[in-house]
Amino acid sequence: MDVTPGQSLFEAIAVQDRGMITALCGGCCICGTCRVRVLSGDPGPMGPDEAHLRRQLDITDPAIRLACQMRPATGLRVEIIEPE
Repeated sequence: MDVTPGQSLFEAIAVQDRGMITALCGGCCICGTCRVRVLSGDPGPMGPDEAHLRRQLDITDPAIRLACQMRPATGLRVEIIEPE
């Protein structure tokens, strides 16, 4: 899957198949339902909004990121985590 520069991973996935990933807030970094596990590649830096929401949700695994906040480079492999 290609991610256009400046596009979030969530946006790229949703363009392909909106039913593939959940984001109850629509990708606004409010709900944390668009979690992915980074399997390989560089997900890009974590911004303050993502870091803050991860702390609120007690996400401590560094491989788990929020797709709505990731602006990855090429070569990223992720596993989409279904919300509980």
